[in-house]
Amino acid sequence: MNIKNLFFSLLVIAAFVSCNSGDKKTPSGYDYRIETKGDGAEAKPNTYVYFTLQIKDENGKVLQSLEEGPNMPIMFLDSIKPENAEPNPILDVLGMSRVGDVIVLVMPVDSIPNPPAEIKDMKHIEYHMTIKNVTDKTGYDQYMMNLEEEMKQKRMASLEKLPAIEELVKNTVKDYGSGALTLTKTASGLQYLIVEEGQGEKVKNGQTVSVNYYGVLKDGKQFDNSFTRGQSFDFTVGNGMVIKGWDEGLTLMNKGAKAFLFVPAELGYGAEDSPQIPANSELIFYVELNEVK
Repeated sequence: MNIKNLFFSLLVIAAFVSCNSGDKKTPSGYDYRIETKGDGAEAKPNTYVYFTLQIKDENGKVLQSLEEGPNMPIMFLDSIKPENAEPNPILDVLGMSRVGDVIVLVMPVDSIPNPPAEIKDMKHIEYHMTIKNVTDKTGYDQYMMNLEEEMKQKRMASLEKLPAIEELVKNTVKDYGSGALTLTKTASGLQYLIVEEGQGEKVKNGQTVSVNYYGVLKDGKQFDNSFTRGQSFDFTVGNGMVIKGWDEGLTLMNKGAKAFLFVPAELGYGAEDSPQIPANSELIFYVELNEVK
């Protein structure tokens, strides 16, 4: 799916600009604080540090969330640092961490290359990192082998479901075109059809969801789907990480729900044009909501 890019790269950091908040400083001068002190394995040179990450703006709004699983960040603490390397405060704080630590790194916005409009007028954002594991190369290699096998099994299971999903999408698009569907329409113009109800409360803005999806144009032409990859897509609802139709549509669902979202162009990509999605296209998504956090 041509989902809107997340706000910024985890690793691309420009010249150092210090900020006056926080109670500790990295060697390169960035402020950080330790909210929880762990008692697990200590990070050392030539080890791999595994951590979950929430990036928040200065008001506490979650901009990006990376949890345990295939997208969990892992960084190598190289004992040899290249000459004239740019300061990297993330590596700095990870190098002083141990398993169980919860560390908040304060990133001045003017130290981020080309900050997005949503944060460019803010003084800083915060990286909330929870250290999950520290291993040597042998442990890292084993972890990656296990992860690859797990993802392989998920892909196989997902591909087994794909023919039935393709048939469901094909029939639904046909019925939509003929006017045979009874849809619910919201004030924004989004239309939706619940195929299967889930359990519990509906998703709220600020919650992180894990979904699988199959996206087609109004003529039924597929432009993207997660089932082929066998990997769900995770994002925080209501933060502009995805198109408006998705941010609204997921709040109409609860965990385990399956639904079709009929997204008008103004809630999708509007006049943006790409090889997969022409300008001003209405989009149709089949969505399965797997997890809510």
